[in-house]
Amino acid sequence: MIIREFDEHSDLDRVRDCLIELQDSERMFDPRMPSGADIVDKYIPQMLERCKECQGIILVAEVDGDVAGYATVFAKVRSEELEDGGIEFGLVSDLVVTKDFRGRGLGRQLLEAAESYARASDVNWLRIGMLAGNQSARNLYTSMGFSNLYVELEKDLTG
Repeated sequence: MIIREFDEHSDLDRVRDCLIELQDSERMFDPRMPSGADIVDKYIPQMLERCKECQGIILVAEVDGDVAGYATVFAKVRSEELEDGGIEFGLVSDLVVTKDFRGRGLGRQLLEAAESYARASDVNWLRIGMLAGNQSARNLYTSMGFSNLYVELEKDLTG
């Protein structure tokens, strides 16, 4: 298994598949989210553009020549929240390992590589988000030293 930089020509189709799987798995926690197939054609170009804007990189986990997952990390994100004072931070915006490759430590290796990239880019704070019900993601992130920064709660007022 290797972690390497995304190659748009050779990796695009598999990264698209990974994104669809990620989005569809998140729908299990929040069925209001659109399907992966519904967003992938707009999401991938947006992700690539944001990489350019925020000194980002897409890292892929490759196993036996197959892309088994990916992580997107942005090195220079500036908060637009007034109460944050315009703080700049790094952000892991996507982290996915496909079902066939889970349980092998690939998510941890992708996150370590994302952190290494952020450190090399002089990032002081690295953020990552997840849906509250995704306990396996929470377990990974807390085991890697992430802790709660903000917690946003929601109440369903429809019924």
